[in-house]
Amino acid sequence: MKISNILKFLIIISLSSPALSLDGVWSGIFDINGHGAYDFIGLISDENTTAYTKKAKVVYDGKIKTKDDNFTWDLIMYLKDGTNFGTAEIKGKIINNNIMSGKWTTEPAKDYGNIYLVKLKENEVLNTGKIINKKWYSIDSKIKHNIFINNYKILGKDENNCNYYGSIKKLNNKIYNVNIEIASCGVSDGLYKGMAHIKKINGENNLTINATSKNFSIFLNLR
Repeated sequence: MKISNILKFLIIISLSSPALSLDGVWSGIFDINGHGAYDFIGLISDENTTAYTKKAKVVYDGKIKTKDDNFTWDLIMYLKDGTNFGTAEIKGKIINNNIMSGKWTTEPAKDYGNIYLVKLKENEVLNTGKIINKKWYSIDSKIKHNIFINNYKILGKDENNCNYYGSIKKLNNKIYNVNIEIASCGVSDGLYKGMAHIKKINGENNLTINATSKNFSIFLNLR
């Protein structure tokens, strides 16, 4: 085969190869200084990301960058329903477009560990759409929340008489963008930005919202 034909073949192959896309919901485990395992859920849309861990009670906001099969994920860390307390960096490999395996470190605490994530399958996360427009009630929370989403607009209240206003829009097939304002709630008042997704658990739709402001985070697990 002539060199020119070989070059044409390689160009065709490269053009037909699917572009790397991490968009979606990722689930897995990590350890902290060799102790764990802790759960981890990451939501990715383009380079924008949010994440959370229920067991370690942390909410994250950040950016992810990729080069070939390598990724760098920079995150700001917040206590769940609490304040900003540091940053984390995850570096690792992308395997078969549906696995991320890497190591992470934090500042200023200097914690470290390993992390392993798998992209949730198409049928594990419900598609974005009108399904989110309904009354939602908090589960697994010390404070009860009532959140009403109508025509992608948020109106809600919790038992501490904090008020929730905002909007939701589709980012991709699995993830929503969330903008929430909290009012009449003291130091946590303010504008929060984040992401949300819906999973079916035990036959019921569960909506999870995690969002952050400059200083605080909110985490809502709703049904």
